[in-house]
Amino acid sequence: MSQDELSLISTLEGITGALAIDCIWEKEDNRVIFIVRRNDTGKVIGRGGTTIQRLREYFKKNIEVVEYSERIEKFVTNTLAPAKTKNVEIIEKSGRKTVIVTVIQREKGKAIGKNGRNIQRSRLLLKRHFGVNNVIIQCPN
Repeated sequence: MSQDELSLISTLEGITGALAIDCIWEKEDNRVIFIVRRNDTGKVIGRGGTTIQRLREYFKKNIEVVEYSERIEKFVTNTLAPAKTKNVEIIEKSGRKTVIVTVIQREKGKAIGKNGRNIQRSRLLLKRHFGVNNVIIQCPN
């Protein structure tokens, strides 16, 4: 984690009272992803989204929040929110970990996100926290 990311975490915690476990600043997308402890997501978002809006204005960056879970299946679901997942399967083969996420057809666009940003976020966070090599989104037939 960079010094800039540590500074972002410190500011987030000071403003919201939430405990941030990790932070990723994607400078090219002007996006900061905070991973916060369980039950702290509401503190960061605030009533009616007021706190997260204040953070966006303060940082002058797009702010995204993901709730951490020690259970990989739950963390996968959290990284793909607001999409609703039906099933999460973890396959380990030849030392590589692949996560296959099943979503219903109408949720697929949300899971992938505009220009693939949600699936990219999921892949990045799962690699960093669980050593996952790939995340695949699928829909049942």
